[in-house]
Amino acid sequence: MAEATTATDAQSKYEQERQRLAKLWEAYEKQEKDFAALKDRIGGMEAEVADRDRIVRSLKDVLENRDRRTRELEIENSTLRNEKVNYEPKVQQLTTDLRIERERFAKLFALAEELEDEIKMAKKAIMARDEWFRTHVDVFADIQRAVDDHQRMIDSLDKMSDYGAAELGKLKK
Repeated sequence: MAEATTATDAQSKYEQERQRLAKLWEAYEKQEKDFAALKDRIGGMEAEVADRDRIVRSLKDVLENRDRRTRELEIENSTLRNEKVNYEPKVQQLTTDLRIERERFAKLFALAEELEDEIKMAKKAIMARDEWFRTHVDVFADIQRAVDDHQRMIDSLDKMSDYGAAELGKLKK
């Protein structure tokens, strides 16, 4: 009896240990999955950091170019201010030309918008016409068949009247 109790205790302990190991294994697998997910996330974040570093470098280059260009323009502006008296008539003429070109562009743009509206209306009209044709094409086919039948009837009557006239001519002789 003592052996049976010891065997059941041993089996119970064995079962408890097996369940504990199964839980540990599940926890280990979950941690492995979490670890892999974190590694993937780190890889993604490293790629984002690299992209952001590239963007920062690009923006720094743009800023440096802009600053360099700004300095060049300031020097040029200073030179142009000194020569303003010589170029004032040209500037006025260019301003007038620019105003004229803007007016022309505004007219052209208004015309383009008007044409675009007309094109839209024409497309709608064409679509409506096409839809009407699709819905009535069977009617046209029926009309054509009726005209063909009518023509056949006329032709057969003409043949019959020609035959009748020929027979009548034979009888008269």
